[in-house]
Amino acid sequence: MPRDFTQTEQCLSLAASFDYGGQMSLFSHPGAGWSIRHWRREDYPSIERIFKDCLKAFPWRGPEREEIIRLRQSLSANVAFVAVEKQAGVIGFLTLEQGKAYVPHVFVDKDWRFCGVGSGLLKVARGFVGRPLQLDVDVQNIAAIEAYTVLGWRERAKVGRGRNEQVRLIGP
Repeated sequence: MPRDFTQTEQCLSLAASFDYGGQMSLFSHPGAGWSIRHWRREDYPSIERIFKDCLKAFPWRGPEREEIIRLRQSLSANVAFVAVEKQAGVIGFLTLEQGKAYVPHVFVDKDWRFCGVGSGLLKVARGFVGRPLQLDVDVQNIAAIEAYTVLGWRERAKVGRGRNEQVRLIGP
């Protein structure tokens, strides 16, 4: 029996093509024109801009400076991927602790949400480690928890306390 594909899967394709920067694309969305590749140092200003913009929606998080330090540490110690679009540049990113199949960061530019960018980044990361991913979501971020649940993620545990309480999710 043929498998039913979701709309996102129909739009997304694995690609052995090259992005506009001349680096091999790991994944692409032909309809929207974005692709995913390994991050490069010159991507950092765009990554930080997206991250800072997203932090504005999370007033319960710690001071921005501490969050930026954690992001920099994650980028320097782990694998990271970026979603890029020719006109817009970097539109999303993900960091991955490969040995743990753990995603410390996955963020998408506000203008590119609901375009499959986050799903694409997670799909590349899952393919990279070859097993289900885990990530933590702030308990206050109800929209993200609901979105992951719809995508087949399930709760594994509660972690942290107080304003730092999160839900550990495991992917499909």
